[in-house]
Amino acid sequence: MVAMHKSDPTAIGVDLGEYNLYTACPVKMPDWKGAYTISGDDLCVQLDALREQTAALLGSEYDRDTIVAYVKDRRVALIEAIDAAARELCEYASAYEHPVLVTEDSHFKPDLWAWVTDPDAHRGTSWLLPIAHRRLRTIAAEYSIEVTTVPEEFSSQECHVCGVLGERPLNKTFRCTNPDCHVDGVYADHNAAKVLAQRYYPGQQCAYRPSRPTSPDDRPAVLADGGIAENNG
Repeated sequence: MVAMHKSDPTAIGVDLGEYNLYTACPVKMPDWKGAYTISGDDLCVQLDALREQTAALLGSEYDRDTIVAYVKDRRVALIEAIDAAARELCEYASAYEHPVLVTEDSHFKPDLWAWVTDPDAHRGTSWLLPIAHRRLRTIAAEYSIEVTTVPEEFSSQECHVCGVLGERPLNKTFRCTNPDCHVDGVYADHNAAKVLAQRYYPGQQCAYRPSRPTSPDDRPAVLADGGIAENNG
């Protein structure tokens, strides 16, 4: 458990995903069960439909400029929905004293055109998640809520209780592999949000125990230094 003083900021881990666009869990919460979720299902349906519609238009007699204008118009509606979700999250966070939203240090850049035209593009990493991250920072600024990032390594695999790397037998479920830990069958998004909140504070790192050989790129999570403040622009 992270030791806190009354005047300390309240770290609220925010995990971004497709099934749940935003999953928020304050570090003060005893466990993951009270995490706050905002569904991303409807946005995924809209993005899939836009991809199909764009493919049909590209195979029709419409010129490229007309199709680009159509995609831009749909983008406005999608961002309005994401902004509404971000505002809902900020309203939730505002109930806590000195809230700080803590997210992963993501390196993806949003490219909606890539999603609708590239058959190999991933819906989340090509547009939805990076734009949701950017819009969250923008909306949080309206609420005067700080947004910061922490290292993302293994945040979706680390147990929020003992720090050992666990397993995700089902995409939406996390199971800790530490026989001395009670965590089993936790929603993966909820677990990740709790981990991110904990990484905001100095001294929080995962107890790295890989169950299989890793490549040089698979590094343990580095020690969190209190987060790297983001530009909310």
